[in-house]
Amino acid sequence: MSCTGQVVWILGLGYLGRSLAAQCQAAGARVFTIDVSAAAGADMCADASHPDSIADALGVTGIPSAIFCCLATHGGTVPDYDNCYRRTAQTLSAAGLASLCVFCSSSSLYAGLSERSSVLAAAEQLILSAGGCVARLAPLYGPARCELLRRHLIGAPCLHGSPSRVLNYVHVEDASAALRILAHARVSGVYAVCGESFTKKEAYSLLEQISGIPTAGTSSAPGRRCATSMPLDSTPLRTLGWVPSHSFASFVAQASR
Repeated sequence: MSCTGQVVWILGLGYLGRSLAAQCQAAGARVFTIDVSAAAGADMCADASHPDSIADALGVTGIPSAIFCCLATHGGTVPDYDNCYRRTAQTLSAAGLASLCVFCSSSSLYAGLSERSSVLAAAEQLILSAGGCVARLAPLYGPARCELLRRHLIGAPCLHGSPSRVLNYVHVEDASAALRILAHARVSGVYAVCGESFTKKEAYSLLEQISGIPTAGTSSAPGRRCATSMPLDSTPLRTLGWVPSHSFASFVAQASR
């Protein structure tokens, strides 16, 4: 999917943002990145939630063809969520840019709302009300990142919940491709981005089989995310042409060598 000559903004150069930037550049887009950290290598080191930052970016690039909001708090507090997500969505909306935005959210919202995820849901609504798009991503895995595999290899307690609990995952490159498809289609609404779903029992059986390491006991405490226990439906996204190209089993086999 070529985007030669298009200008795209990527807000946040974390794990997903870097993968997405590489794909957009390979497709011919002029990529302009904004991140709060100079270490991230962004074109503009600024707070994307601040109106002056957005105004400065517009002065450099003009109105972009698409904006990808890939910001992350890395387990932050409720105020962190408010500053990172809601205020950024509010700033984009006030600047008349929210309709161009693909806003990266979390599939944990399908499991219910905690105090933090309520802020994320409010940010989603700001984008949606302006005609933008929300991508609720399943947990990411990929090169140098797979929390499920990492914990298994060091013998850490496995994920909480019953063996029948459903886990959802998506490879970072497949997630990046999904975001590009959503921007290209110029759709509005909420889209689940999930490459595969499998039960907790199936996941740990696979990990045991490939790594030869037995599964540790189950953690008694849930994580900070609201935990889904249902397969996510990415049919609407697949209807737009998204076809995941990575499998979790293949990834684990390669990463365990």
